[in-house]
Amino acid sequence: MNNKPWRRLQASIFLLAAATAMPALALDPFYLNVNVSSTTGAIGHYEQGYSKLEDAINQLDFNQLRQHTPAYANGNEAVNVGFYLRGLTVTMLFPDDTLSQSTTSSVLTFRVPNAQIDTQFTGTGASIPEARADAIRQLKDYLKKNKPALRRLLNAFARYSPIDPLAGNPDSLFGQRMKNDFSHGFTNKVSQIWGCSTSAFNFSNDAPIQVASNGGTGDIFADAQARQNALQAQNEVGIGLMASSTQAKVDPSGGAPGGTFATMSLTLPFSYTAKLDSDPRKKIRVDLPLTYSDSEGASSYSLGLGLAYTHPLTDEWSLTPAVGVGAAGSQDLGSAGGVGSYSLTSAYTWRFDAVALSMGNSIGQYQSLGFKIGDVEAEADIKNTVFTNGFLLTGPNSLISKNLVVEYSLIDTRITGDEVYTDSSDEIGVALGHISTDQGVIDSYTKLGLSYLMAKGVGDINSIRLTLTSRF
Repeated sequence: MNNKPWRRLQASIFLLAAATAMPALALDPFYLNVNVSSTTGAIGHYEQGYSKLEDAINQLDFNQLRQHTPAYANGNEAVNVGFYLRGLTVTMLFPDDTLSQSTTSSVLTFRVPNAQIDTQFTGTGASIPEARADAIRQLKDYLKKNKPALRRLLNAFARYSPIDPLAGNPDSLFGQRMKNDFSHGFTNKVSQIWGCSTSAFNFSNDAPIQVASNGGTGDIFADAQARQNALQAQNEVGIGLMASSTQAKVDPSGGAPGGTFATMSLTLPFSYTAKLDSDPRKKIRVDLPLTYSDSEGASSYSLGLGLAYTHPLTDEWSLTPAVGVGAAGSQDLGSAGGVGSYSLTSAYTWRFDAVALSMGNSIGQYQSLGFKIGDVEAEADIKNTVFTNGFLLTGPNSLISKNLVVEYSLIDTRITGDEVYTDSSDEIGVALGHISTDQGVIDSYTKLGLSYLMAKGVGDINSIRLTLTSRF
């Protein structure tokens, strides 16, 4: 393995992260709009946003409400809460104590229309404030442990929330698996056919030596062929960093002001590629991406595991089946879940005098799986069939003599099946790669890419992505 790409990677990580550190806009994932009233005529109002679900619910405690709204003097006044739950409109209501120690005043009504939830919690206690606190505790347990309700909530979040960690947006677990599967079968593959990570080049006919038939090249390339034969079984390690800055505009809902959710994501992709001795174009790739996301102060984590096999049908055409699983969760956002996937990707390359044009086509199936993180346990019911098509232009090949490779890409994604927040996206990008050679053979490379993604659906999402990858 060559250490030069690793040193270049270390030097670039800080600059990559700093370049994407855009300031977040002030629309919190959770927003409370509280109105208090009583038979005495006292009226109170309180509005505030929060990054964490637990913090927002805790504000409904007697002491907190009394601090925010002095009109909540005795703890038995009517409380009407408009709760903006990261994209969902929620209402909660405690009625006024019209009768002394009335049991109805400790009944909490909880409604989420888009999740088909309309339920009540009756609190018990020595006083109405204590009974209401018990009702709120019941609500917290309900949000953590009631699997049918959580399933409906998770499905609704994927449909209406632009920052859901499981599905519905480019930074979600579903979005990451879709991107990884297409990259395995297309982006990474065509880079290996033309430019980055190719074992050697036949500059006379613009075709990689490694895809030529035995004895099909002239003696002038004998040294390169000998070197290729020595390296063809050498496996590859891939490591890198992808940083994205995503913004999703939302309309006023549930008492929250209109604005923009800003999400910053960092992904550490690790991969290992094994080449078959019989034909180095046949490769088995294992990837293990780890992602951290921050959505207006709410942290999310995800981990994936993917397996892909690339099989060449001709020198220009290859197929890559892939399978994968992943898990994502956020204690802050009150969400957890997993995904299982399988896909098939086709990559075809046309070579011209100075450039190469590649076309990729993919179909994949993505199904939610049950998962548990901390106290959050739920299983969503989301199933999507995804069609991805893209083009990648590489060249001119004169740059190869300078150890440089330039790529331009356009990728279109269409999502069908269960409804999610965004059902289509287009991504345009450019990448610059630096290759390391030994006796005319490319043995490692480092590539820096910049792309812009536009996703459409319930709302618009725009994302800028910087990607740094290194193989050695």
